[in-house]
Amino acid sequence: MSESNTEDRVGKGRGRNRPTSAYAIGKKRSTSNKKVRNSKSAGPARTEIRDSRRARVIGFTGPGGAGKTTLIDELVLRFLNQNPKGRTAILSHDPSVIGEGALLGDRATMINSQNDRVFMRSMATRGQGGGLSPATHDCLTLLARSEFDYVIIETVGTGQEAMPFQKNGIVNQTVLVMNPDYGSRLQLQKIVMLDLADIVVVNKSDLPLARTAHTEIEQRLEQNRRNQQLIDTVAKRHRDPGVDELFELISDHG
Repeated sequence: MSESNTEDRVGKGRGRNRPTSAYAIGKKRSTSNKKVRNSKSAGPARTEIRDSRRARVIGFTGPGGAGKTTLIDELVLRFLNQNPKGRTAILSHDPSVIGEGALLGDRATMINSQNDRVFMRSMATRGQGGGLSPATHDCLTLLARSEFDYVIIETVGTGQEAMPFQKNGIVNQTVLVMNPDYGSRLQLQKIVMLDLADIVVVNKSDLPLARTAHTEIEQRLEQNRRNQQLIDTVAKRHRDPGVDELFELISDHG
C-alpha cells in the first residue's frame, strides 16, 4: 500500500478502522485549517486545538529499539479492556523509504491494535527532524476533535537533541521510553527530553543494567525539580506490572 498521500488524508487508513467523524471533518479542511496554516505563530494555533479537542493526546518518544511500539500496543489492550466502547487513534511515525512513504514497520508488530475500535495511521517523516511528520499537526487536528478517547503519537527513534513535544505543544502528556543500555552517566545529561518528559519509562528492565539505569535516571530527574514519574517496564511480557502502573498514570489523568 502506498503511503504517498498519508499526510493529505487522515481518513484513508484501513477501511474498517476509518473514523467516520474525522473523515467528515476532513471534507471541511480547507476552512477549518486556515487558522493553522495562515498563522504566523504555531503557538496560538496549538493552544486553540488543545482547548477545543475532545481526546486526550499522549506523545511517546525515545531512541530506536527502546520498545515504544510494543509498549503502546500493550497500553492499547488495556484501554480496550477498560472501556468496551472506548476508541483509540494512533499516529505512528516511521522513517521514510527514499522516494516512497512510511516504512509501515510499526503496523507489523502491533497485534493488540488490530481492532475495530483502533484507528492507526503510519506517518512518513519525509526527512523532517525531531521524529514527527510535516503533516502530524493537521492529522492531530482532525483526530483530536473526533470521537476518540485517546490519541497516541509515536515518534521515530530520536536522538539526544530531539524535542518533538514542547512544553506548550500538541500533547497532554509526554512519555520518554529508554533502554537500560544508554552508555555512561554523562550521556543522560545530553538527553533533552529528560527535562521535558512527564513520565520516563525504563523498558526492558529485565536486563542486567536495568537497576543501575533506574538509579542514574532517577538522579538525573531530581535535578529538574519537577514532578516527573519514573517507571520500569518489560513491555514484551504480558500483564507486566510496570505497564499496568504506566496505564494507571495515563488513565488517571484522563
